[in-house]
Amino acid sequence: MNGSLSERMKVVLGSAKPETAMSGVAAYPASGSYVDVSGYEYVHIISHLGTLHASDTPTLEPKCSDANNGTLDSISASALTHTCDVTNDDGDVVMWSIEVRKLPLDHHFVALATGGTLTNGSYIDVLFLLENGGQPVTQPTTVPASYNYLG
Repeated sequence: MNGSLSERMKVVLGSAKPETAMSGVAAYPASGSYVDVSGYEYVHIISHLGTLHASDTPTLEPKCSDANNGTLDSISASALTHTCDVTNDDGDVVMWSIEVRKLPLDHHFVALATGGTLTNGSYIDVLFLLENGGQPVTQPTTVPASYNYLG
């Protein structure tokens, strides 16, 4: 599998399951589990939206922190914030690619923050892909499980 996705990018789950309901002023993954991107060149965030409730007004924004449970700070609210269109975004995929060296020096933990009104049942699945250039990465044994390496 030389050069395969599983060797080039570490996979980190942002949400436990695809049927995770979003909540306002939350982060994926939750505080205490923000993704440590130190030692990586890029972090790619993939958000797969589920059904969005017509009364919700979800926003998604990658943010960074100086600790895995610290206060999340904006990276660039104007350039990175996505406001979901609840009439057209059901099932959409929203993606971000962030160059780690451009994050503030002491802010190498990232998360995808949600905002807006999220009280009626809108759903999201979030994945983080950590890219380490030409160096192989070490995957956790459960994400993805070794029996799911194909190719």
